[in-house]
Amino acid sequence: MHMCLIRLDQVNRKPEQMPYYTPLDPVRFLLRSAMIYRDKTAVIHGDRSFSYETLADRVLRLANLLIHAFHVRPGDRVAVLCQNVPAFLEATFAIPAAGGVLVPINTRLAPPEIEYVVQDSGASILLVQDEILPRVSTTVRASTKLIHIADYQNRGDPLCPYERLLQETETKLMWKDLPLTTDENAIMTINYTSGSTGKPKGAMISYRSIYMLAMTMCIQAQITHSSKYLWTLPLFHCNGWDFPFALMAVGATQYMLNKIDYGYVWKLIKEQGITHYCAAPTVQNELCHHKDAVRLNHVVHSFSGGSTLPNKLVRRLNSLNVHVTQVYGLTEVTGPAILSYDDGALSQHPKEKHLDLFSRQGYNILSLDQVRVLDQKTAKDIKPDGMQIGELCLVGNTTMRGYFNNPEATKKAFREGYFWTGDLAVIYPDGAIEIVDRAKDVIISGGENISSIELENVIGSLEKVLECAVVAGPDDKWGERPVAYVVVKEGHTITVEEIIAHCRERLAGYKCPSKVMLVKSIPKSGTGKLQKNLLRDELWKSHKRRIN
Repeated sequence: MHMCLIRLDQVNRKPEQMPYYTPLDPVRFLLRSAMIYRDKTAVIHGDRSFSYETLADRVLRLANLLIHAFHVRPGDRVAVLCQNVPAFLEATFAIPAAGGVLVPINTRLAPPEIEYVVQDSGASILLVQDEILPRVSTTVRASTKLIHIADYQNRGDPLCPYERLLQETETKLMWKDLPLTTDENAIMTINYTSGSTGKPKGAMISYRSIYMLAMTMCIQAQITHSSKYLWTLPLFHCNGWDFPFALMAVGATQYMLNKIDYGYVWKLIKEQGITHYCAAPTVQNELCHHKDAVRLNHVVHSFSGGSTLPNKLVRRLNSLNVHVTQVYGLTEVTGPAILSYDDGALSQHPKEKHLDLFSRQGYNILSLDQVRVLDQKTAKDIKPDGMQIGELCLVGNTTMRGYFNNPEATKKAFREGYFWTGDLAVIYPDGAIEIVDRAKDVIISGGENISSIELENVIGSLEKVLECAVVAGPDDKWGERPVAYVVVKEGHTITVEEIIAHCRERLAGYKCPSKVMLVKSIPKSGTGKLQKNLLRDELWKSHKRRIN
């Protein structure tokens, strides 16, 4: 027996609302798909799966629960501290449906960091998963209402508090009664930056930005109703790069994944016919070199972001029938902002140049109006010659409204009508962008600028090297010199001398590392980004200043 049929006309319009205008609200994607793809599988997690109709009912119940039991009112912040479990996906739609503002929290944060985000955002409710609960401080527990979510809720398991609350909740308010947004520029979510240069800042993302990026992902990620998406990317990271909304819009199936188990990922890709996933280069690297890695019988589309993919890794992915798109993005622009050359763009160039072109970040996404590289002092466009360096600046529909309760940081980020990313880049005659470095990661040695990314790419091209991070270390003569941290592939050996010799064959002497540290691992953030700040902290701990 079917639940109440969901129809788009069950969402009320204001009497004064003109027929040609409806505010862009990505929550409506769920209503449309629940009507069209009612019995189609929407979500799979463990041994449980939900149809689109069931998912919409669960979201409606959660919205009612938040309004009636937890007294959420429009504008109230509701935080989520979960891995990629169904409850997180449901909350992503239910919180705005209840009029609240979603605050996703990085699951790898330490207790003081979690406490900071909860307090800074003013969240009054926290949906928290059992595994992460021990990291929720007594201060947060005392000031915030908690909703407990099980790590797994398989068939036959006793109901966790979250599931029990959903089951007990009456849907007093139907979709037409919910306080869905009437302003597409209202804040839908506050996404906190990684905080690598200080305290995390909350980027305020509007309904319009989420909607526009979702439409872009549908087109540029080639998502359809037959797509099967595997959640290897954390949902907390830029709202999962907006894929929850894009996938919901087209009626695709989402496979939830608490943690990355590479053997299980390969099992799902091969047996379930996964068509799409997103991952940082570190994850791509592990997938490519896993013992279960084989060339697939079907094409898998993958978005990769966080840092540049080495050419050898792109070749390896292609050999496995994984078609990868390189992504550049930031929390402040809702996620992806620039995508690498697609097949159509590459076809205009000789095939032998494709890999080198692919290493560039590429072009702005459809919903981001402009990507400019500007002189940091004059705010004028630099020469599009692939050599002159400026700061990457962005403007368009997916840009944040500003930092939550932080007007000073907002003013600093927004200048001359652009969002200044803090990333240094060049622009080529064909309009393609290439990131040279983070402004804070440039190594200034004896007055010469050294790109850490360039040096990382050279070291990373060694077949025996798994990954590499280059940072500035103190030097009595030159002020700063490059220090390379290198992880060697399992079962292989390489010497420091070999690495330095390899660099000297390919780079000017001043660009080569003064030290190479062979390490077992490099610290990473919850999204897989290399945490260079921790490496720098160790090198500079005996110095009063970071500039020598």
